[in-house]
Amino acid sequence: MTSKNPRTSIPDIDEQDLLIDELEDDEAVVEDVTETAIEAKYDSNQNQIFIQRNDFLIPNILQMVKNRDVLDLSPNYQRRTRWNDRKRSHLIESLLMNVPIPPIFLYERDLAKYEVMDGQQRLNTIRSFLSNEFKLRDLKTWPELNGRRFVDLPPRIQAGLMRRGLAAVIVLTESGQDELTAMELRQYVFERLNTGGESLNAQEIRNCIFSGNFNDMLVAIARSDLFTKVWGIPPKESHEPQKVSRKLATNRLYATLSDCEIVLRFFALSNLGNFRGGMKRTLDDCMRRNRQLPEAQCKKLAEDYKATLAAAYAIYDKHLFRLFDKANELNGRRSVPLADAILLALVQRKRSWSVLTERRNKVIQKTKDALKSEKTYEILVGRGNTKAAIEERIDVVDFFLGQIVS
Repeated sequence: MTSKNPRTSIPDIDEQDLLIDELEDDEAVVEDVTETAIEAKYDSNQNQIFIQRNDFLIPNILQMVKNRDVLDLSPNYQRRTRWNDRKRSHLIESLLMNVPIPPIFLYERDLAKYEVMDGQQRLNTIRSFLSNEFKLRDLKTWPELNGRRFVDLPPRIQAGLMRRGLAAVIVLTESGQDELTAMELRQYVFERLNTGGESLNAQEIRNCIFSGNFNDMLVAIARSDLFTKVWGIPPKESHEPQKVSRKLATNRLYATLSDCEIVLRFFALSNLGNFRGGMKRTLDDCMRRNRQLPEAQCKKLAEDYKATLAAAYAIYDKHLFRLFDKANELNGRRSVPLADAILLALVQRKRSWSVLTERRNKVIQKTKDALKSEKTYEILVGRGNTKAAIEERIDVVDFFLGQIVS
């Protein structure tokens, strides 16, 4: 990871890109294995995935979508970035023209019962258009149909559309011999699928396959008032996630679920004994371990996180998680590694939160001193997300907090 100039002021959109870059930074450790072990791994996995290919006509698709017992279009599988009417219209135009559409991917969670792994937007677009929920717009080959709903199309065009279909690739239940194997298989497939030409990122995949109380907790924390304020994300809206403002939809931390990944890092790094194979694997393992955590335990974890964040904000106020601006004040861009270090160091100093709040000016000055030093700036912000780098990052903050308390 390349060090950023701590004295550079960065516009909000660039800050969001840099924060996502910090989240994606990963230095996985490759374990030494023998040739025999590699071959054994190949032999045990080469026939693991069983698939079936089907073609569904649009009437069949509509029937399946309406029956959630047959086809699960769970909100947990939906990305926060949704197709607009222009993109949805282009899909309908492609169907009218019989242009080949990429197949949808289904996972057979039980015999003849499926969940959508990839293709939600396509299925929802077909369902909503045939339900007359939007008008066609910006069509190039069929501009005559702009402004029309399905009900407004000529009968022959309606009939032609109903003759179209979608190909489906189904991952069969035989592929996963047990729940853990099935979960890992779904993750494997997710990581190699594209939706609308954009690959699912790591947190979107986790949101899909590790749905449950723990994942819901991450989402709830990420949309809490203080979290959105600290990270510069528009606050929670009354109709989300079904309907969101343009301002929220275009916030990249929200749109890519990076806000949830920032929260996840706190829990995953709270016990570095579980850090194995790099940041991505560690975050995946944390989601997997906690997937079936009871709601009461998740509530307690959420309270712990919010209390720690509140303590950090009481100390740093508007300077929380920020680097230097051009005036050498902590009003520059935010930093994910710095946030990890501050929050996790504060957990270790929980008994001293009131003292640190009273001496907040000293905490801020010590943070400035650390960021002014080329050596400690590199530790706090510039290094990659290895286990050793994370430990050293936390130690730097814990050390100067200890000096202030003593």
